Amino acid sequence: MPLRWIPFVPNFARKASVLFAWSTTPYRSEWKYDISAHKKILIDVGHVCQNLYLASESIGAGACAIGIYDQKLIDEILALDGDEEFVIYLGAVGKKRE
Repeated sequence: MPLRWIPFVPNFARKASVLFAWSTTPYRSEWKYDISAHKKILIDVGHVCQNLYLASESIGAGACAIGIYDQKLIDEILALDGDEEFVIYLGAVGKKRE
């Protein structure tokens, strides 16, 4: 499905070359970290996205993290159940404006 048809992405992301989506399955960490698992998951996805920014910059591309999106729609598009596994962060990468 082309991004221009998907209402959950901001306009700049519709022009991106690639859109990354990070999902999580919290129970896989909860058994080990208990309630602090959620904090660790969010910290880790932030680190992963920061590396996306660094990698994008190294090839002359731009990156932008996206934290606001239509949760149900993006989970449905990616065939995630939305309960056990769901998207927690998006990242758009594309050519920088000159």
